[in-house]
Amino acid sequence: MSFTGTVPKRIEEPTVALTTRFVDLAGSVVAAGGWLTILESLETGELEQFHVRSPNTDFKIEIVIDGVSVFSKTYDEIRQIGQNSPEISAFAELDEGGDVTGYYVASLRNIPYHSSILVRVQNTGLVPVTFSQLFAKCTIKE
Repeated sequence: MSFTGTVPKRIEEPTVALTTRFVDLAGSVVAAGGWLTILESLETGELEQFHVRSPNTDFKIEIVIDGVSVFSKTYDEIRQIGQNSPEISAFAELDEGGDVTGYYVASLRNIPYHSSILVRVQNTGLVPVTFSQLFAKCTIKE
């Protein structure tokens, strides 16, 4: 028994370089009603994590992906979603003894984007707020 024909050439997939970027704006003060841009990128990638820690719940997170606003929620709205989502969470922070610390945390994870992303936070309160933690981690495909 003999076989004839050609062996197909191996298809080489292009190598994709991944770069991880961190933005840390802890201690940023945002005026009442003001916005603060945390991340703005015109590349392909994934927002691996966005994290906010605030002394109150008077904030809103907005994420614009590829020119479209895909997420625009207050802390209370995020908390309701977070009960049913592994990528979204919002909660009152507790200390080791289980007591409330007076800080509120919101976190979003694993959001891919094709050509651009904008992540910003708004102080929806009536007084300036200092965010004790405010950071983003993303992976850029190059």
